[in-house]
Amino acid sequence: MKKLNLSALSASELQQLKSDIEKELNDRSSKLQAIEEVKKLAASKGLKLEELFAELGGSKPKGKRELGPAPVRFRHPQDSSLTWSGRGKRPNWMKEAMAKGMTEDQMRV
Repeated sequence: MKKLNLSALSASELQQLKSDIEKELNDRSSKLQAIEEVKKLAASKGLKLEELFAELGGSKPKGKRELGPAPVRFRHPQDSSLTWSGRGKRPNWMKEAMAKGMTEDQMRV
């Protein structure tokens, strides 16, 4: 977090900053209190919040999407138990095979 140089602010700027901080803290507190009230009400009715949001037409929050298992795209030439989907870091067995002159296409399933 960037540190503010409070000594460079005038008294009126400090008062405004204090007022803004208090307002933000109150807003956040009100939101948290409302969320807790909704959680308690849903629990008292035997509902989970996910069910409630699904009923209201809500969707999953945006963010990381779930990918699920990926199909095997590469297989070790001698040991078929060593596979790679192409996601994430290239496995050591594949790096070693490529260092010995093999290409990705030769290991592609």
